[in-house]
Amino acid sequence: MKCKTLLLIVFSITIVTHLNAQRAEKKVTGYAITAPQKGQTGWREVRLVNIATGEELQSIYKATDELEPLNARTGKPIVKKDKQVVEQPMQAKRRTVNLDQVLSTTSQPSNVRVYMQDADRKMKELKLDEKELELKLKELKIDKSIHQDVNINTNVNTNTNVNITRSVIVVRGEHTGFRHMPYDKPFATNSAAMAYDKKHERLYYTPMNINQLRYIDLKDKSPKVYYFEDEPFGAVSGMGDVNNQITRMVIASDGNGYALSNDGNHLIKFTTGKKPTITDLGSLTDETSNAAFSVHSRNGYGGDMIADDKENLYLITANRNVFKINIETKVAKYLGAIKGLPKGFSTNGAMVDEGTKVIVASSESTVGYFRFDVNTLIAEKVSGEGSVFNASDLANGNLLKTKKDKKNDEPKPTVPVVPEEEKIARGNQPEELQANNGIAIFPNPVTTGMVKVSFKDQPAGKYNMELLDISGRLIKAKQVNINSTMQIEEFRTPELNVKGNYLLKVSNVEGKVSVTNKVVVQ
Repeated sequence: MKCKTLLLIVFSITIVTHLNAQRAEKKVTGYAITAPQKGQTGWREVRLVNIATGEELQSIYKATDELEPLNARTGKPIVKKDKQVVEQPMQAKRRTVNLDQVLSTTSQPSNVRVYMQDADRKMKELKLDEKELELKLKELKIDKSIHQDVNINTNVNTNTNVNITRSVIVVRGEHTGFRHMPYDKPFATNSAAMAYDKKHERLYYTPMNINQLRYIDLKDKSPKVYYFEDEPFGAVSGMGDVNNQITRMVIASDGNGYALSNDGNHLIKFTTGKKPTITDLGSLTDETSNAAFSVHSRNGYGGDMIADDKENLYLITANRNVFKINIETKVAKYLGAIKGLPKGFSTNGAMVDEGTKVIVASSESTVGYFRFDVNTLIAEKVSGEGSVFNASDLANGNLLKTKKDKKNDEPKPTVPVVPEEEKIARGNQPEELQANNGIAIFPNPVTTGMVKVSFKDQPAGKYNMELLDISGRLIKAKQVNINSTMQIEEFRTPELNVKGNYLLKVSNVEGKVSVTNKVVVQ
């Protein structure tokens, strides 16, 4: 008896191990631009994530990584531009700092900088040592021992403003300014546009406020970063130029990459072969049927792009709207808005799962990853109960499938199809279901995220339906009330979209009926 029990345990462990291995092989993954931690912002890291769990599978690039960027044309190190000062219009911000504390804790007083703006609105840094800075503050009647606005807009002469900050200058009064941008850092100013080139094993991307195409070469164990140095990629002029920021990117079925500015006025094509070219194809045009839903609407900024197998692009804006874009004509057709997403879930990243299914991620929410069909635009959750990495972008190498299989195009003889519900109502259950106390589940395998449970000639009363993983852990439960001799109930849950093997246990509350069926999700 003990020997049989031991053999049974070993056999069960072997089956579970095998099934888990199968599930691991089929897991859906994607590259995501994220912050260092879940729930944070600052899009400067790239990781490969498991869509079902939201966990990191591999770190591709961390903000703390020390990489020497290379020129994409020559392979030589890029020209350092870390000290470059960039002039730009910008939104006013208010912050405070204790200047006394700053001066007492820094070993280099130069971390506190004073800039002067002249009549031509040009900024010049006044390089002052600590003593000179004390005199300048006194001259401006600023008490450094109390909290002050970081940006001090005080008239020294008729046309001059002096501004004090630690490392970033923001001129509140004039809405213009200068910033010391770490230009040569791979993700210098955050990024929200990335595309995976499966053929060449590259992740193409661009920082939002730097009009330059870059890519991470994934072929080596230690990824290398390449820049298309001094080659315009769009028209963004700086930090405040939101209209021209590139936030959408994809590799299309023609093998070329496509990127799109927020305002839809710059569709940029880049080739990925031995002699890459970058071409600004110009502005998109709304199809006449779009009406109020314009591809240029400011409400639709952000988001991501995917591509199908017929050289079309699909724009998913951050506010859930979907447009189909013909690459040749550059005409954008409004398809509708994604339904079924939770409140506050912005659609910032998108990638194709399989067929016509698209997975989306939010930069605002860690509640999960969701999947929708481009034909219905109805979303459902595909990740588990835990939190996921919020992301500014998602990417993989999949394309939407629109082409029909030639075998399926051949005409087939018409065969009357009897719905499963009608078969069961007639009592025509398969033998394996009839033998299970009159309780059947269908369809099985599951492909739609939902199963139906038929109760034939069961005692009236309340029944529990419990979905378990193969090890017996409870995933979700539902209670139904059975009051007829032939009743069918639905059991729907996002977990039934994750490929693998499960158990569905059905029992009445009185304990007289208990049936467990194996469920296969394909």
